[in-house]
Amino acid sequence: MTTSQPACTVVVPTYNRAGLLRHTLESLCRQRLAAGDTFEVVVADDGSTDDTEDTVTGYRDRLDVRCFRQEDEGYRVAKARNVGIEHARGDITVFVDSGVILHSGALAAHLAAHRETDGPTAVIGYVLCFNEGNEDGQEILDALDFEDPDASFARFAAEGRWPDIREDYYERYGEELDRLTAPWLMWWTCNASAATALLRETGGFDEAYRSWGAEDVDLGYRLRTAGARFVLRRDATALHVPHPKSYEANMRSAARNYRYFAAKFNTPVARLVPDNHFHEIEDILRSRGLADGEATDRLGSVVRAIDHMDAEAAACATPPEGDPMAPPLLGMWTWKDREARREAPRVLVFSPHPDDEVIACGGTTSRLVAEGAQVGVVFATDGAMSHSAVLDIHKDPTPEELIQIRRQEALTAGKAMGVREESVRFLDYPDTRLADHLPQFRRDVLEILREHRTVTQVYLPHEIRELNADHRLTGETVVSCLAELGMDPDIYRYVVWDERTEEEFGFVNRKPADGPGSATERLVSYDISAYVPQKHAAFREHRTQVELYAPGQTRPVVPWPFQERVFAARTEEFWITEPGGDADRRTVDGE
Repeated sequence: MTTSQPACTVVVPTYNRAGLLRHTLESLCRQRLAAGDTFEVVVADDGSTDDTEDTVTGYRDRLDVRCFRQEDEGYRVAKARNVGIEHARGDITVFVDSGVILHSGALAAHLAAHRETDGPTAVIGYVLCFNEGNEDGQEILDALDFEDPDASFARFAAEGRWPDIREDYYERYGEELDRLTAPWLMWWTCNASAATALLRETGGFDEAYRSWGAEDVDLGYRLRTAGARFVLRRDATALHVPHPKSYEANMRSAARNYRYFAAKFNTPVARLVPDNHFHEIEDILRSRGLADGEATDRLGSVVRAIDHMDAEAAACATPPEGDPMAPPLLGMWTWKDREARREAPRVLVFSPHPDDEVIACGGTTSRLVAEGAQVGVVFATDGAMSHSAVLDIHKDPTPEELIQIRRQEALTAGKAMGVREESVRFLDYPDTRLADHLPQFRRDVLEILREHRTVTQVYLPHEIRELNADHRLTGETVVSCLAELGMDPDIYRYVVWDERTEEEFGFVNRKPADGPGSATERLVSYDISAYVPQKHAAFREHRTQVELYAPGQTRPVVPWPFQERVFAARTEEFWITEPGGDADRRTVDGE
């Protein structure tokens, strides 16, 4: 077994299909990756009693392959794949079913897709010869050259034989899947991939699925709500070897699972899944005004009267009464209820540095956007000194390089939370030296607030409790400017830098508070459980801060203990000011 970290891990679940598994492992032996890239294989055995273990052992001289077996307790492919995710050592996990033959360039195409796409990505590979009831099974087997499958790939494609059964979907809506509302409907684990860390953060496969169908669609849905972009790669090609199956039994099983899926998420798009063909759902969403684009008239699709948004459908599309945290259409920012948006909060988040906006209120921001709020983010400093000031690293990257890198990270993190790029403002004052530029900073803040006089909520660093100079001065300035302009939005003060943070970072840049403050405060705690995936996805985008980014780094800028606290948090806390009332009374949302 290789000791270097592989670029990707191929997870192959199996159950009493040693013959089909051999075809898959043979195709993995033929993979051609770029120089320096390696891969590993994890066979996740769902309790086989055939010679699966011996089959895997026979490939250990040609593949970096491990096999993990769980007891046979019925159909548990979701659990098997989760075992694969648990043991994966590659940054990317590629899912392939037993009996799927990969083109020799398929893994390289999966890796290229992730490297060429900004942000978290879910890749959909192309699958030839996939059939629902073993139709044409013998004809496919007779035509398939098992000794040279690449030649069969080329011949079948040239002849237009047995294309991917999702081809109708691609022809109807195009291949830019990320522009669609529900591309996760096409993310099938017979040939698909995603970042291993993202799969773990989103909880992997739901092990409640104990029969055929929907467990991959469920995970694809959650990848989407976590901010993943969906990409179709035709060059990540595979071929599904025919084998006996019962279409009727599979459809009965899938129908039960789709009903579970719809009840689990209970959003307008999830409720469409049990009773509509996957290829029609995008049209229905468009015709109801829930998705961008016009309903198509291709492939026999028609817009029916029931598809038009009427009063009943409109009521169905809004969050349930009394549950302000309920996710809209997809659980994040794709909701199209325009009336709700007109009445939604108008929010400004002031962040001293790129990453504070996620640490302090990433879950709250994601929730507000999902509910239709207009959210803007203002960054006070350029974040240029994170490596120099904290780690004493002045080159590769230099402070000048960090400015542009961190700006792009902040924009991508904003997208993960649903914040539009045009709603992000960079003031670019020197990191760690905001105190030297207060007059100009104040003028900029006043200008921004004048442009947003209708703002209803402002999130900012606590001007007393924050210890870091840039943080405290950002809060002080915004509060002072709001008072000068006579603006009275709800103010939510957060604390990122306290004594514990200073100790973990090993960095001190304090500014004494101007005064003790006189207002009565209470601490409120908001449950962000439903939006943790978005926050985690956004936090990971600040790669210069959370990864070993520079060659000389032995620890990330944001220390591991601090990161663990961010990833473990299921609430976000803010100090709010009220006239009178008990100070320092902790309340939980909904309590």
